[in-house]
Amino acid sequence: MLIYRTETFRVLCTLARNYSRRAEVMKRHLILVLTILLAISPVAAQKAKETKLEKNLREHVTYLASDELEGRKTGERGGTVAAGYVSNMFQRFKLKPGFKDDSGKQGFLQPFDYFSGIELAEGNRLSANGRDLRLFDEWLPIGLSPNGSVNAQFMAFAGFGIKAADLNHDDYAATDVRGGIALVLDGTPDSGNPHSAFARFGLHAKANVAKEQGAEALVIISDKDFSKDKPELLYDQRLGNTAIPTAVISRKAAEEILKLESGELDTLAEWLAKRSETPENIKIRIDGIPNLKATIAVNLEKKKAEAYNVIGIVPGRDERLKNEAIVIGAHYDHLGRGGSGSLSPNSSDIHNGADDNASGTASLLELARRIRKEKKNKRTIIFIAFGGEEDGLLGSKAYVDNPVFPIENTVAMINMDMVGRLKDDRLTVGGIGTADVWKELVEKLNTGTLQAKNLPEPGPPLHQINGGSFESVSIASAKIFDLQLSQDGFGPSDHSSFYGKKIPVLFFFTGTHADYHKPSDDADKVNYEGLAKINAFIEEIVLYVDSRADRPAYKVADSAPMGGRVRFNVTLGTIPNYGDSGNEGLAIDGVRNDSPADKAGLKSGDKIVKLAGRDIKNISDYMFVLAEMKAGEEYEVVVMRGGQRVESKIVPEGRD
Repeated sequence: MLIYRTETFRVLCTLARNYSRRAEVMKRHLILVLTILLAISPVAAQKAKETKLEKNLREHVTYLASDELEGRKTGERGGTVAAGYVSNMFQRFKLKPGFKDDSGKQGFLQPFDYFSGIELAEGNRLSANGRDLRLFDEWLPIGLSPNGSVNAQFMAFAGFGIKAADLNHDDYAATDVRGGIALVLDGTPDSGNPHSAFARFGLHAKANVAKEQGAEALVIISDKDFSKDKPELLYDQRLGNTAIPTAVISRKAAEEILKLESGELDTLAEWLAKRSETPENIKIRIDGIPNLKATIAVNLEKKKAEAYNVIGIVPGRDERLKNEAIVIGAHYDHLGRGGSGSLSPNSSDIHNGADDNASGTASLLELARRIRKEKKNKRTIIFIAFGGEEDGLLGSKAYVDNPVFPIENTVAMINMDMVGRLKDDRLTVGGIGTADVWKELVEKLNTGTLQAKNLPEPGPPLHQINGGSFESVSIASAKIFDLQLSQDGFGPSDHSSFYGKKIPVLFFFTGTHADYHKPSDDADKVNYEGLAKINAFIEEIVLYVDSRADRPAYKVADSAPMGGRVRFNVTLGTIPNYGDSGNEGLAIDGVRNDSPADKAGLKSGDKIVKLAGRDIKNISDYMFVLAEMKAGEEYEVVVMRGGQRVESKIVPEGRD
């Protein structure tokens, strides 16, 4: 039995009497309004019976986040099965297929280029003083290495391979690697410290430093025993290639090459970390460096895999407005069995991704079902389940570059990513500053000062939309959600790709949690009642945008980061294209308003090729340079724009 506050119940009954003489359709809507208000009452003694919407959402999430789909990784079986599931649902709901191939055949699947990994081709070789090292047993190319071969007269040991004036650390002080191969230790002097000042010296940074010191190739000494822990050929297309051919070698093989006793490299590493010996003295301890002739050859091939967006369309019914579209999106992919994106890096368990983002995909499907069933939308509504989001927004970038509906006629994009963990009714809505109407719309819907007409079953309408204009009514004063509003249209999800094309966006998100990017993000932890409430809220926003005679007016939003870990002390205000797998510069999707990049004249579509005197080939090069920049100092920046080289000056800003 439900127990209500006496005063609240009296008000609701009064409202019911006042509306009793209105048209039958309005009575139906009022009953539904009362239902949701009673269901969300803070003094409700028990939860109402699960609605059809909740049941459907649960079924979608349970399947998509099941072990059968193996974590839905793009390019792998599970990701393809997930795309097939969404496609089948679109077909069942009678959506129009959204993609037409070159032959004119229509379907729901829009393919895009995706590299799933890397494999060894013929001719990989590492030798030292005439001895060929055994592939996998003693060495392996790094999966991000460029192809190439080097015949060097020497291989020189250079400590951890770090050179940083601000840290008073120079592993190359006593070592000349010009024309040779640099041999360095994995990690940093304080690898166990997550807040280390040396944290910026990862794989790409060490390769950059080695190249700057004149090395032709880099060999990294692993701290692992390859006889027990075989190296893997790992690849992440977001990171780009290292600056020079790069490989990893077992510690045992390195000690043999350097003519050291077993365990002596550990001692050298400890000396370097504690600086208890000078680099000169450590160099003296190593025999044969000047005469250590070495050859390295790296030959890798990228593996191409199938990757898809899934697109279904509900055509508009207004003769004029059907030529405009609203995009509703959510990414369906996840991490498979983990890998570089996992926060359980040593786990190979299936990462089911129930919240991230089976929850958003389920919401997408239910919105598609309900809107298609109602058949009252004026504008064309395009539903897109994106692939490749976890690899750098690949699917959404592929779509905006190859849209099935003109981008210039796309009036808004609504994105749902991780909407399954509603707690204390706290809901983050990003992109509020990207359209003139967003803030007023979202806040009035949330406070009960609007109703919505013609909502299809089974979800209860929360408010009313009246001819595309706001109508004030007095149904409720309590807020539905504790809204956390963010102005920015850029962010780490697929709406960012659309905002970069000057499309107003909204992004819905219930926050991170302890299961984020871990195998424990399972379907039984999703708040389905909360997910249904969010689904109904988003539907009303879509109905409002659809009903307006005018499209939402695009605005350049203020930068208001939505949180997350800050890696750098400075910011330039660029929005990097994390999905750019090339190695000819860093493409940027946009620049934040009034940021250093904006003031320097950088634009969306530019490709940064030089920054602070260093060549920029990819995102890893960019992050390494950014970590060394200082607020308030002026630096050179060079971009390629339309085939032309454009030079400018940029002054980084410090982070608060």
